[in-house]
Amino acid sequence: MQDLALALYQYFIYPILTLILFALFAYVIMSWLFTFNILSPYGQIARQIYSMLESVLEPLLRPIRNTIPPLGQLDLSVFILALLILFTRDWLFPQLLFAMPG
Repeated sequence: MQDLALALYQYFIYPILTLILFALFAYVIMSWLFTFNILSPYGQIARQIYSMLESVLEPLLRPIRNTIPPLGQLDLSVFILALLILFTRDWLFPQLLFAMPG
């Protein structure tokens, strides 16, 4: 049973959490590029990519935003989500896997 759980973690859960983390970084970078007018928010391809990232990440960010409101212009929900993903991926799941009986 531990071998199955380890395989699921290594080949399914870990890559998905890593992909979500990279999507989160792309979402933040694109929002900065839009904010500083480096990337035009009216460009069709950029808007489609940003909308796709937003549709994937907003359901994860919304509960955090409801719990911890933005501090002025600073939105901590992205930072907290990144920390939660890293904590879950790198500490919680390995601890649970190695705590499983043989």
